[in-house]
Amino acid sequence: MQEHFSLLAVIRQRPALAAVEWIKQGWRLFVQAPWLWIQLLAFTLLVNLFASIHPLLTVVAFFLNPFLTAGLYKSMAGVQRGEAVSFAWLFKPLQEPEYRQVFLQLAALNLVISIPLSMLGQHLMVQLADQSLDLMQLLLFVAAYGLVWMMFTYAVAVLYFLPEKRLFPVLQASLVACWRNIVPLLLFGLLAFALALVTIPTMLLGMVVVMPLISIAFFISFQDIFAAEPGPPSQQPPEDSDVLEV
Repeated sequence: MQEHFSLLAVIRQRPALAAVEWIKQGWRLFVQAPWLWIQLLAFTLLVNLFASIHPLLTVVAFFLNPFLTAGLYKSMAGVQRGEAVSFAWLFKPLQEPEYRQVFLQLAALNLVISIPLSMLGQHLMVQLADQSLDLMQLLLFVAAYGLVWMMFTYAVAVLYFLPEKRLFPVLQASLVACWRNIVPLLLFGLLAFALALVTIPTMLLGMVVVMPLISIAFFISFQDIFAAEPGPPSQQPPEDSDVLEV
């Protein structure tokens, strides 16, 4: 994978029902190694839970999360290729120096943007408690949060699987991909919420299956939208009739 490769991220506009197919494919991948996915997701959740104990740990988790996310995606791609994937794959990106700088930069930018968003969210919670909620501030928070989510949601996957190491083109590609596919992504969110509701009669024990399933399905959405293969990234984007070059 080359540094500073000129990004030609292939972004496809998928139909609404693609969300259903992502979940179907996610389930097929989940049943291939269910215990592995449960272990990987449980560990990443424990890291974030532990980070909430102290602000310093929160910062550490911010910088660690891109590496763990890449490790999770690497494991998914490995199972797709039929490789013998183990729990240790989660930490492989930490041992790959070519991603170290850009993942740290991504985490730092995410942290800087998250601080004012968090402050505004806390301010709105105080207003809600006082029954003096400012509608304009609420709309601003929702719009800003949605914009930031779209910018960062596919960033790790693009950096790791496509030949691009520059943050701005990657964030732009993630934003465009989400905007062009807002309908299937919204449907995907509704389906994920519905699956979570199904776990309520099980005292949420079903979440040990639902959370890995949704994570796998979301990675498959990246592969579908960006026409990315589970193998090594290609230097040339595949041909497609419904693509947008960024």
